[in-house]
Amino acid sequence: MLEINKLSKENRNFGIKLFFSYIVFTVLLIASITAIHIYFSQDLVANKFQREVKLQSGEKKDKFDKFFQSKKDELQAIAKNEYFLNYVEEGSYKYYIDLLLLTIMESNKDYMQIRYINEKGFEVLRFDREKHSKEPYKSKTLQNKSNRYYFKNVSKMKNKDVWFSDIDLNVEHGHIEVPNKPVIRVATPMFIKNKFKGILIVNIFMQELLESITNSALYDIYLVNSNGYYLRHKNSEFNWSFYNSKKRVSDDFSDELVNKIKNEDKNFVFHKNIFVQPLYLNKQKISMIMLEKDESIEQVENNNNTMIITILIFATLMSILFTFLFTRVPKSLFEFAVAQSDELHDLATNLDNKVILKTLEVAKKDRLLQNQSKLAELGDMIGNIAHQWRHPLTRLSLTLQNLRAYKRKNRMSDEMFDEALENSLYQIEFMSTTIDNFKNFYKKDEEKSDFIVKESVDNVLNIIGAVLEHSNIKLHIESKEEITIYGNKNEFSQVLMNLIINAKDAIDENKIENAKIDIIIEKEEEKIKIIVKDNAGGVPSCLIEEIFNPYFTTKEDKGTGIGLYLSKAIIEDKLNGKLTVHNDENGAVFTIYI
Repeated sequence: MLEINKLSKENRNFGIKLFFSYIVFTVLLIASITAIHIYFSQDLVANKFQREVKLQSGEKKDKFDKFFQSKKDELQAIAKNEYFLNYVEEGSYKYYIDLLLLTIMESNKDYMQIRYINEKGFEVLRFDREKHSKEPYKSKTLQNKSNRYYFKNVSKMKNKDVWFSDIDLNVEHGHIEVPNKPVIRVATPMFIKNKFKGILIVNIFMQELLESITNSALYDIYLVNSNGYYLRHKNSEFNWSFYNSKKRVSDDFSDELVNKIKNEDKNFVFHKNIFVQPLYLNKQKISMIMLEKDESIEQVENNNNTMIITILIFATLMSILFTFLFTRVPKSLFEFAVAQSDELHDLATNLDNKVILKTLEVAKKDRLLQNQSKLAELGDMIGNIAHQWRHPLTRLSLTLQNLRAYKRKNRMSDEMFDEALENSLYQIEFMSTTIDNFKNFYKKDEEKSDFIVKESVDNVLNIIGAVLEHSNIKLHIESKEEITIYGNKNEFSQVLMNLIINAKDAIDENKIENAKIDIIIEKEEEKIKIIVKDNAGGVPSCLIEEIFNPYFTTKEDKGTGIGLYLSKAIIEDKLNGKLTVHNDENGAVFTIYI
């Protein structure tokens, strides 16, 4: 029995150890929470970046595509105007055409210039605007543009095609205009009765569109042409780098990203915290590169740090509270432990005795089960011997009766006596062989070896073949190949006999006509499959789950309820296989997997 003073001292030592254990646990818990938060927050930040940048880049791409689609539609609308076509063909409606083009310039403040250039390259009509949103006017200074690249390119196009130039800076008198004016030219060829009559071309201010696309509170956005030069850079001094700094995308970003930009034609590109969206203007490619601004990244990091500090403070306070609560072990608990010590001692003392008694009880039940199994086997053996001996005994009796009859009538000859003696000896030898077969079949053999499944079935039929014939049961064996099993042949044969006898009993009980039992031996992948099925109607569904339980039988006074239980034990415990049962449309189907 434990002493209270000693227990109290141990309690204090335990309390101190427990207190420090909670402190260590708390530190580890806080460190784990912090690490997990940092890990998942980084993952969440990456997912948030991918989700939001795709959304914003999609909006900017839509704006870009819609802008140029609208300019294309407007140009084609002018080119199809009936008055404009008459003007191109005959030079008529000059006043109305001037009014039309001025009206279009007024309604499109980003139009820098509209020109009609005839088939020889001479400007026929020209309307200009100096700056975005300034008043347009008709220019009286007209030039020959036959040698300009845009006239040559558009004059080779088909009717109704639309040509877009590169987005570029406006050049006046051979020099880049200062301040810079980003522009683009949109043109279409004019055809009258399938004959080329010149081109209609519009110069468009691009400053507002470019600023709209590259303006973002969250991202630094770059626009790069197909040669790797910047149209727009987060640092304005590198805008239009082809003309001044010669700065290229390879100067700011890794070679891996540059190669991805070059090789990817249609889809966007994710590279770490960088997103690239290709923009297309006909066959021209402009790459929009987006990455988070330093201010945005810093704000996310500050939010994460604030979250981590909050978690640390909360976790620390809660850990101190729980440490204090859980390390205070009530004195009554230990007094209760002392009071129960005697009872625990008695329980420990008697536990071994109870275990021994329970073990003996289980062993007794097992021996009873084994004895019942042996008695059942003995009864089966005697019954089968009786079936096997019935016919030879009948023949032997008839032979003896015939001898006595012939003897009384003095008609006994030596030949008849010898024939009767030979027949009697044959029947006696058959009966002796039957005894040997039964003795070998039921002989206990613990040795394992490879044996042929078909031979085991034949051995069983040597024992119970006469029983099946007496019940008019046809037994069919299907085995496409010679299949062997490693194990105890006699035990496996006992299982087959149990299954066949059960099928035979079910057929007899239900008085089945055209009764049959099928045995199918086959390989299924790496397993051996043996099926024993009958046409006796099957096992009632309410009983099929209990059929392998010990002492369970459906044969009333005839069965012991241990045959199928032992069969399952042999297959699953000794042969490492599986024995199952189910019903098909004809009867019960027992399946052995080994």
